[in-house]
Amino acid sequence: MRAAPSLRRCLCLLLAAILDLACGYLTVNIEPLPPVVAGDAVTLKCNFKTDGRMREIVWYRVTDGGTIKQKIFTFDAMFSTNYSHMENYRKREDLVYQSTVRLPEVRISDNGPYECHVGIYDRATREKVVLASGNIFLNVMAPPTSIEVVAADTPAPFSRYQAQNFTLVCIVSGGKPAPMPTTENIPETVVSREFPRWVHSAEPTYFLHHSRTPSSDGTVEVRALLTWTLNPQIDNEALFSCEVKHPALSMPMQAEVTLVAPKGPKIVMTPSRARVGDTVRILVHGFQNEVFPEPMFTWTRVGSRLLDGSAEFDGKELVLERVPAELNGSMYRCTAQNPLGSTDTHTRLIVFENPNIPRGTEDSNGSIGPTGARLTLVLALTVILELT
Repeated sequence: MRAAPSLRRCLCLLLAAILDLACGYLTVNIEPLPPVVAGDAVTLKCNFKTDGRMREIVWYRVTDGGTIKQKIFTFDAMFSTNYSHMENYRKREDLVYQSTVRLPEVRISDNGPYECHVGIYDRATREKVVLASGNIFLNVMAPPTSIEVVAADTPAPFSRYQAQNFTLVCIVSGGKPAPMPTTENIPETVVSREFPRWVHSAEPTYFLHHSRTPSSDGTVEVRALLTWTLNPQIDNEALFSCEVKHPALSMPMQAEVTLVAPKGPKIVMTPSRARVGDTVRILVHGFQNEVFPEPMFTWTRVGSRLLDGSAEFDGKELVLERVPAELNGSMYRCTAQNPLGSTDTHTRLIVFENPNIPRGTEDSNGSIGPTGARLTLVLALTVILELT
């Protein structure tokens, strides 16, 4: 009676051996891959062992969390042919061996799980196929495509007597995964500050904040915000650089800006010889230096209101519609400022007769009557006052 369990165990092992002989032996595994970079050639290897007769090998790409399996290649041993199931007409995969699929140029969209299914004939009947499978996750990285440093909340005015916070934003786009930390446990980004001249021995206090925004193509936009209390005396002409490291980059990406107050605005007035009734445009056409961040512009008329009755106008270009003769000698002030400093430029408008319009027929708003003549000559006299 004690020998009965041992006998049953032997019978089970014998039955398993018989079934194994009937079905055949089959194991499948896929060699693991490290993360790859978009554009690289990748080979997926499906290794299998069997003592049976192979029926087919099928590669699947798994999407939607495993609910959809898309065939990308089939090897049919019965007819010794391969079939591609990719939708793209351009053949992106090449079946190098029966158990190998090569992706010549991977894209971010190729990121995800893949499965290799191998089938062999059942030894008992050729109408039955025994299947086994292996899987792998292809991790496709992409280097950042761009990096830039911009100023937040600009344009902003200059404050001479009151301290104000200032924020620089380092924007890194196109990376997958998000740019990695480099030093001091600061995610994504290292921000350094250099001074052309040293004024105070104490360093300002900086505050860092980071955000990540996923894109529809699988990449991530990273923003690193650096905020501190601005001191125009030491921060003017200070250089700030943002450096980003990424596993898909052979060397770091870097962008830098120099904080500079506006100086010497260049004023352009058109037309150069205007007549009463013409539209005069006064435009700030650059500065004597490279200015950062972008300044704001405010136009005023010295001692009076602007032609439309307003006290001031904000914008890079001042437009005077249908200029009347009474604007002769009027002075206009343009204030250009950013958080680092401010500068004023004065331009005088001189008006002469227009031979096509009778005298005194234009109204105070510059509207012109049917007759009369005055000649208008616009001269620009520029006086610059810089405040830092």
